[in-house]
Amino acid sequence: MELRQLTTERERRIFSERMEEARAKKGARFRETQRSKIGKIHLEYGLLYGLFEHDDDPPEQMMSGFLMHDLASFPQSYPRPDLSHLPARSVMEGGELWSFAKGAGLLAQHGSIILVGLMQVHAVLVYPTFKPCDQSVPYARANFVNAGDPFVWPYCETTDGGKIWVQPMVLEGEALAELLHAVFARGFATSDSMRRIQFDNPFPIQPTLSRPAIPIGQRLAAVESAAAHGHEVNGDAQA
Repeated sequence: MELRQLTTERERRIFSERMEEARAKKGARFRETQRSKIGKIHLEYGLLYGLFEHDDDPPEQMMSGFLMHDLASFPQSYPRPDLSHLPARSVMEGGELWSFAKGAGLLAQHGSIILVGLMQVHAVLVYPTFKPCDQSVPYARANFVNAGDPFVWPYCETTDGGKIWVQPMVLEGEALAELLHAVFARGFATSDSMRRIQFDNPFPIQPTLSRPAIPIGQRLAAVESAAAHGHEVNGDAQA
């Protein structure tokens, strides 16, 4: 498997098109509000990554993708929680996870954890949906902690115009260190100044990624299954 950073205008456009197509096929139940520009900002200035089965696959064949940004590049999507006690470049916000094949989201999550370690990130911030459906449970099982009370997400709404509540959550400290140790122990390789990360499929699933199974430790499984069991309103489509 290869996780590849997407840097050109064409690659970013394909990422956006694949993301929208994946969401449509999976029946996404949320949308960005008409006034919001947060999605455009993330797509234009965030770090975009696509997952490929082979290192020579063209951008059109990416199976899943996500984006993230550190808080030194541009601010977190919402001012809560307050993470100003940490160096801005060491805090990473993640979102916009999507996938075409069941199981591809898990593999993208695995690659994202490798990136977090390589970038020496101290904390990972996510905004899983709390209402109308609670998608925070998988993150809690992975030792993400609630970083304040839920609040109405101002940038997205349900497809019928309803409010979406999110639960800000953070993974840091010992919990993050243990997760990184588990993932790094499986091994990987980097190339092109760490813009490409190659790793063996850590899950015994079919080549078509049709039936995932996760026979690994509970903590790692919980983190990587967060993408498979729900979605974050700052972009995540079901994996």
